[in-house]
Amino acid sequence: MLYMDHLFTVQEEDVLHGQLQHRMRELPERSHFENACNVELEMTTGIEELGLERLAFVQKESRLESEIMAIEIRLEELNEKLYSGAITTDREASTLQAEIENLRSRKDDLENQAIEIMEDLDLLDGRLSDLSEKAKTHTLLKSETEKALNIAESIVATELEDSNSRRRSAAEQLGEEILSSYEKLRVSFGASTVVRFDGSNCKGCPMSMPAVEVDRVKGLSSGTISECRECGRIVVR
Repeated sequence: MLYMDHLFTVQEEDVLHGQLQHRMRELPERSHFENACNVELEMTTGIEELGLERLAFVQKESRLESEIMAIEIRLEELNEKLYSGAITTDREASTLQAEIENLRSRKDDLENQAIEIMEDLDLLDGRLSDLSEKAKTHTLLKSETEKALNIAESIVATELEDSNSRRRSAAEQLGEEILSSYEKLRVSFGASTVVRFDGSNCKGCPMSMPAVEVDRVKGLSSGTISECRECGRIVVR
């Protein structure tokens, strides 16, 4: 391989490296995995929100049960008092009976609320169960997308390693001066940093070379590496 060919190889591998990096970033498997992660996050958030909602119902149910129990204890006390013989006037008996009726009415109302909460909990438990099952199934899907992404990344990573190896081998055949010049110019010219002379023009120039510059380059030996005085690129005779 000619000296100048090593320089073209370095440039070709640099271009390929950029393409492979872009390919690595834009892997469809990456998009699939990211989507799977987003769905998993939505499901996890949904389960947590339902869990908090369920907890609120359970706490309310517990408060109702405590109040119902307190009413039952009070009713038992009032009934014992009412029929114990300790009540000696109709007014006292009437007052106790009124309190008993109010407490029974309150107890009925609380028990109806408790039934509604139990029904709500049943519905909520059903939603939680369904979402949890879907989450388990989705976890398997996410795992599959992650495996596919790892495989795709591994393939591209191997291609990057091979490209880097070829570039190093080619770069070792070049001097530090030409490599340093190439690296500086590559920032501006990218994939057309090193170009060929087609016999009348530098292939990187947007305009035709002046005749004097054409004659200068033509006078160089074949394979000579020079600089285009028009555009600044590295031009190979």
